[in-house]
Amino acid sequence: MAVPSQTPYTRRDVWALEHTQTWDPYSLAYAQAVREMQGRQPSDPTSWSYQAAMHGTYSQPSEPDWNNCQHASWFFLPWHRMFIYWFERIVRSIVVAQGGPKDWALFYWNYSSPYPWNTLPPAFRAPTLPDGSANPLYLPDRRAAGIENGNRLPSSATSFAYAFTFINFVPPPAPGQFENATGALENQPHNIIHDLVGGPASGECDQGWMSDPNCAAQDPIFWLHHSNIDRLWVNWLIRGGGRANPNDQRWLTQQYSFFDEKGGSVTMKVSDVLSTSKLGYRYQDAPPRVARTRAAIVAPVKPQDPVEQPPHTEVAASDSVQLGSAPTTVSVPLPPEAKDAVAGAIVPPGEKPASSVYLNVEGIKIDDHPGVVYEVYVDLPDAHEGTEPLVSPHFAGHITFFGAKHGHGHGHGGGEGEPEGLKHSFDITGLVNDLQQQGLWSDDELSVTFVPRSLLPPREEEVGAAEAEVHTAPDSAAYIGRVTLTTT
Repeated sequence: MAVPSQTPYTRRDVWALEHTQTWDPYSLAYAQAVREMQGRQPSDPTSWSYQAAMHGTYSQPSEPDWNNCQHASWFFLPWHRMFIYWFERIVRSIVVAQGGPKDWALFYWNYSSPYPWNTLPPAFRAPTLPDGSANPLYLPDRRAAGIENGNRLPSSATSFAYAFTFINFVPPPAPGQFENATGALENQPHNIIHDLVGGPASGECDQGWMSDPNCAAQDPIFWLHHSNIDRLWVNWLIRGGGRANPNDQRWLTQQYSFFDEKGGSVTMKVSDVLSTSKLGYRYQDAPPRVARTRAAIVAPVKPQDPVEQPPHTEVAASDSVQLGSAPTTVSVPLPPEAKDAVAGAIVPPGEKPASSVYLNVEGIKIDDHPGVVYEVYVDLPDAHEGTEPLVSPHFAGHITFFGAKHGHGHGHGGGEGEPEGLKHSFDITGLVNDLQQQGLWSDDELSVTFVPRSLLPPREEEVGAAEAEVHTAPDSAAYIGRVTLTTT
C-alpha cells in the first residue's frame, strides 16, 4: 500500500517539550487519547488493548492480527515503523476530535542524551492529569522500581555507538516473531531499554510490562521508545559511509497488515516505508553525533546485496554458567589453534585486520525475567570493576532478556552444536587488539565476566536517598549454555 505524501508532521523530543513543565499540550493530548483508547471495546482495532495485542499478548483465543511483532530479524525496523505509524494516525484522529493540536505527532524519548533525558519523562511520572483525574501514562506497579522517582538509565545502556558502526542488515532465512539472535541496534539500546524500564517480569502481564513482548505495548512509554528507535534508523542512514537499506526483494516485498484510524484493514510492504517524508513525518533534531570510542572505529565495508554472514570458525568454548546478583566469571580455555586463529585479528594501529574475532554467549535461558541486563567484560581485572563501561578496554557489550521466553528463548538452537536459547554475539576484534597492545591479552585463557546492571539511583538534588530504590538481580537470574570464541 503506497501512502500519499503530505505536509510533514514533526515528531518532537518529549523531554524538550517537558523540560520546564510537566504537561505540554502535546503530552496532555496524548494522555487523553490513551484514556479514550483504553475505554474502547477490546474487539475494536483502534482500542488500546487491540493495538497492544498486535505486538504481543497472552489473551486467548488469539486474533490473526495479534502476536505479529518482528524481532531478531531484518524486519524488526520496518515492521515497527509501520506499527507506530498507524498507531500515530489513530491517536492523532482522537487528539483532533478532542480539540487538541491538529499537528499532533508521536514524540520520542531521546534517552541517549545526558540527564535528565535519561530519566522517565515527567508526564509518565505524574499520578494525575491537570484536572485531577488519573493519569493513564502513570504505571508505578508495571515498571522498574523507582523509575517514577527519577532512577536513571546508565549511559552504557543507552549508547547507540556500537550499533552505528555497522553498515548492513544481515538477512535471516524467513520472517518470524522471534528468532535466535538479535541485531546490534535491536539489542542496544532497544532490548536494554525494554528490560531496564520494565524491571522484573514473570508473565501474564502482572508486572514488568516493558520487559515482556506480550505486555510491552500496553505501556504508553513503549510508543515513545520505538519512535526513538525509528529515529535512530533515520540517523543511521544519514550518517552515510556506505550505510544503506537492503535491495533484496525478500526484504522489500515482505508485507504486513495493520488498521487505520477508522478501523479499516491496511496492508503495507517494506518498500512503502523506506522514506519518512513520504509517510508524512520527520524528526525535529539534527542527526546525533556518535562518540568515537574504540568500538566505533571500524574499517569501511563495501555493501553487498544481499549481505550474508561470513562463516564463523569456533576456536574455543566454555562450560555452562549460572548468573545471579553478583558478578560472575567464566573461563574459556584457548587451545593452541585459537592462538593462530586470533593472530589474524591482531594488527598495528591503523591497519585493517585480516580476520575478525567474535565473543558469543549462547543458550541463554531464564525462569522469570530478572529485571536487569548484564555487562560483558573480557579479561577484567578486579581493579577495573566499577569503571565506566564505555571507557573500559575490557567492555564487550550487554546481554539482555527481552523476548527470552518467547520463541527464540526456548526450543530454538542457533545452529548445529549450539545449545537452545537466546544468543548474543559481540565483535571484539578491536578489544582484542587493545588488550594485546597493553600486554593484557592471554594466549592460554579467556575470562568473561558478567556484571548485573539495573537503573542508577536518582540524582541527590532530585529525590531523597530513602526513595532511591534500585532493583538488583535475584540469586538465580539466568543460565548460559556456553561462551564461545569464533573467528572469520
